[in-house]
Formats: sequence, structure tokens, C-alpha cells
Amino acid sequence: MKVPLFEPWISKNDKYRILKSLKSPYLTDGPILRKFESKFSKLVGVDFSIGVSNGTEALHLSLVSLGIGKGDEVIVPDMTFVATSNAVLLSGATPILADIDMSLNISPESIKNKITKKTKAIIPVHFAGYSCNMTKIMKIARQNNLHVVEDCAHSLGAYFNKKHVGTFGSTGCFSFYPTKNITTIEGGIIITNSKKLLKN
Repeated sequence: MKVPLFEPWISKNDKYRILKSLKSPYLTDGPILRKFESKFSKLVGVDFSIGVSNGTEALHLSLVSLGIGKGDEVIVPDMTFVATSNAVLLSGATPILADIDMSLNISPESIKNKITKKTKAIIPVHFAGYSCNMTKIMKIARQNNLHVVEDCAHSLGAYFNKKHVGTFGSTGCFSFYPTKNITTIEGGIIITNSKKLLKN
């Protein structure tokens, strides 16, 4: 017996909307995306949402918009999908692996031990819908003047202290790959409250 990785549930209304989009002049941008971005912002509680091609690109663009590049280091968990580290490499920076704790999320203590003069950011990954300890992570970030880019690819609908994940750091990054909570077949989104990052 085969156990599927996932079973997509596509309703008649979904199919209707897809066909309607295919008949429009907009396949990757336009009024439908603007409406989706607006609804996503309301859902998670932020000012801005920016649709992108996938979750990896959401992470990559977040790092680039924060000015992170060659010579910089970004702390990532040692248990995550390769996209987390790949986004750091694409920006020109170096991913530094921190250990996870019993929650399967990045260990705040390990983050502390990995910080150097080159460290510019932390990417906590909210693994399998379980939130990282954002109180501790944000405290470490503030004390060391570090950016936080949250990888929320697995965590749409997850909260920490009554705040949606992705709303603690400079940006939150979501994926809509078919194995995720909701899918647009491909696609991702960046959320932020910063007008400056929105323009970058």
C-alpha cells in the first residue's frame, strides 16, 4: 500500500477560478493577486503582503532587501528544507547551522553560540506548524542588532503568544507549494509591516 505525501483537495469553485484566471490577461500578476495579498495581510495581521514565485524567493528577496550579502553570516537551523540555506547562499551570504531543541525548532541557546562579528540575521523555521520561541529569539536579535526573517513555509495558521508567526521579525516568508497548508501550485508570499522593505 502506498501512502501519498499529500492529497490535494481541489473544489469545483477552485477549478472555476483557475479557468477564469486563464481566460484573463493576467497569469502571474494583476487584480487577483492584489486581492489575495490584501486578504492574506488581514489573515495574519500585517500591513503588507507581496506575492512572489515561491517560498525560496520570499526568503532570498527578504535577505537582499535587508542588505545582506557577501561576507555576511545568517544563522539557520540544522533541520530544515534546503531552501532555507539556499536562500542565504543566493544572497551571497554564508549559512551558519544552529542546533534544534526538543521542539524540533532552532535552539535559542545554540543561536547565541553561533553569533560572530559577521552575523547579520537569523532565520527561524517554524517547523511542521510548531512555532519557534520568538520571545527568546527576538531578544537575542535585539541584543545583537540582528535581522530576523521568519521561514513560515509550514506554518500558515500557527500562532505564538496570540500573534501569527511571521509577524515578529522584519519579514515572514510563506510557501504555497502543493504540500503546504494552501496551494497556488507554485508561489510564495512575503509579509512585513515595513514600508521601507516593501520598496526595496
